Amino acid sequence: MPIQLDIASALALTPGTASLAPGVGANTELHLSSPFAHEPRQHVRTALERAARPDYPDWLRHVESAAACTNPIRLHGTLATVNTHTGEILAHRHTTTLPDGVIYKACGNRRHTVCPACATTYQHDAYHLVRAGLVGGKTIPDSVRTHPAVFATLTAPSFGLVHTRNVRHCTCRDKTRCTCRAAPCHARRDAPTCPHGIPLVCWQRHAAGDEQLGRPLCADCYDHAHHVVWNHHAGELWRRTKQHAERHLNQLARQRGLPKIRLSHGKAAEYQARGAVHFHILLRLDGIDPDNPDAITAPPDGITTDDIIAAVTLAATTIAYTTDSHPTRLDGWPIAWGGQHEIRPITLSASGDALDDQAVAAYLAKYSTKGTEVTGHTSRRLTPDTIDLYANPHGTHPERLIAAAWTLGQTPEWAGLRRWAHMLGFGGHFLTKACRYSITFGSIREERAAYRRAQALNDGHPRPEGHPETTPFHRQANLDTKTDETTLVIGFLTYAGTGWHTTGDQLLANTAAAQARERTRAGHEELAHHTWEQSSSTPLAA
Repeated sequence: MPIQLDIASALALTPGTASLAPGVGANTELHLSSPFAHEPRQHVRTALERAARPDYPDWLRHVESAAACTNPIRLHGTLATVNTHTGEILAHRHTTTLPDGVIYKACGNRRHTVCPACATTYQHDAYHLVRAGLVGGKTIPDSVRTHPAVFATLTAPSFGLVHTRNVRHCTCRDKTRCTCRAAPCHARRDAPTCPHGIPLVCWQRHAAGDEQLGRPLCADCYDHAHHVVWNHHAGELWRRTKQHAERHLNQLARQRGLPKIRLSHGKAAEYQARGAVHFHILLRLDGIDPDNPDAITAPPDGITTDDIIAAVTLAATTIAYTTDSHPTRLDGWPIAWGGQHEIRPITLSASGDALDDQAVAAYLAKYSTKGTEVTGHTSRRLTPDTIDLYANPHGTHPERLIAAAWTLGQTPEWAGLRRWAHMLGFGGHFLTKACRYSITFGSIREERAAYRRAQALNDGHPRPEGHPETTPFHRQANLDTKTDETTLVIGFLTYAGTGWHTTGDQLLANTAAAQARERTRAGHEELAHHTWEQSSSTPLAA
């Protein structure tokens, strides 16, 4: 994991003075005499000083929950231990009694470019969420394995010619690292020019990481306004597309004398290099139980994956609508899918043109941690004070898109474009699902919290060998309803700051977290090897 060493210190603004709250408003460090004063590198010196303290093991245990985070949240306040049966406060303490006087909490950011550790956790959660909807488990019935399912990719239309990488027959196993020889970008013998005098031809064979990819051949001809408006309405376009496909399948079911069905989906959004979003969608066919509409039941046998592919293809090629009027365009903008779309069946073991469940779950989980980085733009939500830093109607392609979204958002009915200008108009979540498709992120996080709480309750019960004893996993509900042993810790906490106190603290915490991950990985490999040895040594039945 890359370690950033440019995090400002969180000590007092002036050496020798105290902050208003623990860990607040700090950017300087005290230069006290220490045996490591000769070390010229500040992050190494502060790390050595921290490690030399007698309370260093306690500090490591204290920051364990956020050790891998790049920018943890620091909280300070009071912690109260409450009896869950009587409501009596059994004990309370202030965070000033804890190491550094604060509690560290992982930032939880889903973007890999912002915090790789938290994004990895989010990606793993997304993987299990998506895969549970395909193979069952985690309260999802195992019968979903037999439901027909497809994986579709729907793209935006063209808003102007852009530089592309044309690979007609890719033979690479990993398409994201394609090394195949590309065809010329835009090869034309007549070499026409646009009204602005720019040649609409490009003979380059762009490499995979070429900065020109996604950039318009003529930025003045490109319809940036239509682009950001399409991004803003992409979610509504998908809703109508799914509705149309589901209606078509139910009409087909009636013709075949079958009961009603529904489509359950999981969807991930990804930005193309040109800044337009496209959707990767998993569609699973379910039946409907009239007595229990929320139950996940098997669909009738008369509907196949070919029927789903035909229904989605029909919807993607026919569904279109026009937006509301805008002062700059009274007749609105047309919203429809582009001509490039791909729909493939999903099986438990990929063969031919089909995809397997693990690959689909990995695809959606990977896309869920991405953002606008591929376009060359990254920023937080923009305000009138910061918009000039990123928007320019005569600047680069991303700057023109942001300027278009900000300008169109001046109209009150279109204010959403300003709110999501930093996302090039797209305001949807990057990973969404139907309510009956699978479990939720919240349930996964509750189970993780319950597991960690169960581990904490078992601390201090050593095995004969001296290793900590770990009891079986308890779900949140079971853990919170224990009788005499269970108490509830309520925190009255406020925000104290963001980031580690020193770059040395970050180095030590991230290193400890990396070592813990390596031990876990090695343990998993050893367990898998041990299981394989046992299975291979078992004689086959005659």
